[in-house]
Amino acid sequence: MLIQYLCHTRMISPPAPRNLLSFLVFFILTASGFAQGVIDDQPKIFFRNERTWSGSLVSNGWAVNYRFARRNDAFSSMIFDADFASIRHPKEIQSQSPYKGGWGRTFVFGKLNEVFVVRAGAGYQKEIFSKFDQGGISIRYFGTGGVSLGLLKPIYYQKVVGYNPQTYELLIEEKSPFDPDYMQSIYDIYDKESFFIGLDEVRINPGLFARAGLCFEYSSEDDIINALEGGIQIESFLNKMPILAIEDNKRLFFSLFATYRFGKVLDARRRMQTPSSGRQK
Repeated sequence: MLIQYLCHTRMISPPAPRNLLSFLVFFILTASGFAQGVIDDQPKIFFRNERTWSGSLVSNGWAVNYRFARRNDAFSSMIFDADFASIRHPKEIQSQSPYKGGWGRTFVFGKLNEVFVVRAGAGYQKEIFSKFDQGGISIRYFGTGGVSLGLLKPIYYQKVVGYNPQTYELLIEEKSPFDPDYMQSIYDIYDKESFFIGLDEVRINPGLFARAGLCFEYSSEDDIINALEGGIQIESFLNKMPILAIEDNKRLFFSLFATYRFGKVLDARRRMQTPSSGRQK
């Protein structure tokens, strides 16, 4: 019955891969239009290390990132990434207790664990088109890979186990994990327990990840970073991630991401730029 409930109830999930892909295609097709502007003949930063932060919408969750880019030459860098992210199951269903009159905690019916991921990786980035207009866009490609630590925090519920025939009050069992044999609908759940219950029971599931994408940097100031990124990521864990109380839990995750990145240039050395080529001299 649980599987039927998951299959026939409307699913509310993170942005679908199709929506993210449409956004990326739209941005790439319109980027050239934004790149037209007034020629900027001010001294440009030639060697530049970069420190940036970002937030991402991912087809199976979300992520925040810190990146340090160490310049190899005028157009390529070594990059070092640190992420904190969430992973969601595509069959998650957002629900709320029918007993709380809209004041209860929202929860995902059938969910066993919240899954968070800490990642650390390194990779390579190369600029393939440089800015030479005010308000122009530089385009880079990048690829990174590294280690992942999946963190599984158990979710607890307040389970409805009956009612008092004399007072007609519900009988509640607190701090109950999701029980697929008993909890067949949201009417078997009085409420979700606090997020902080179960933090002392977090389990670790190690893994590896790799990602690749394009970066469109559009800041009008040469020592400030403002960029949009998009790409693909693949991640594999040692064991399956028990997110929902169904058999369709995976250890391999493929996702698309769209990212806004911001930061600044460190240790800048400036040179003049040749407008006609977009290259430094």
